[in-house]
Amino acid sequence: GKPKAVVAAERITQRVSGVRVQSHFDRIENKPPQFYKDFHIIVLGLDSVEARAWINATVCGFLEYDAEGNVDLATVKPLVDGGTEGFRGHARVIIPGVTPCFACTMWLFPPQVKFPLCTLAETPRTPVHCIEYAHLIQWPRENPATEFDVDSSAHLTWCFEQATRRAGEFGIQGVTLSLTQGVVKNIIPAIASTNAIVAAACATEVLKMATMCSA
Repeated sequence: GKPKAVVAAERITQRVSGVRVQSHFDRIENKPPQFYKDFHIIVLGLDSVEARAWINATVCGFLEYDAEGNVDLATVKPLVDGGTEGFRGHARVIIPGVTPCFACTMWLFPPQVKFPLCTLAETPRTPVHCIEYAHLIQWPRENPATEFDVDSSAHLTWCFEQATRRAGEFGIQGVTLSLTQGVVKNIIPAIASTNAIVAAACATEVLKMATMCSA
């Protein structure tokens, strides 16, 4: 099928008369700084802490200050960050140079779940252990010259096959291709109602800033 960005842009353009949405299907790092500098407000719906940190650093890099150390508001690019995790979500406004930025509040994000390598290598007990073994231990050992690409279907299939084989050795059931993708890419299943609520909250914050109305 088509990328989500392309489909969403086409749908909005068809549904809302007078509105034209330009889609971009690419890594955010591949866009030049000027691409982001041209926006008045940036709305984030990213899927990782690393991606959010990258955008935050890019936007904060646009800030200019006067001789007294006060930020030039003309160089500020407000961020509206939306994210969901299962039934939980957030909509957050960041004004670089004025309010705490993303890097200032990294502690708000829970640490990722990690497994001791000894457990993965010697006593796996769950399908996730088998998948992580194939991903973190077996792949580097058998493909030392190639970095694992989480967006490669061939790499994910290899990981799934190796995890299935290892699970069979320890009598573990439940390894699937979708689970493999979720574990390797750290994907949490999306819930449509949560996404809709957070999207509406983000849109409200954008409207408030664009119209200078907080009511």
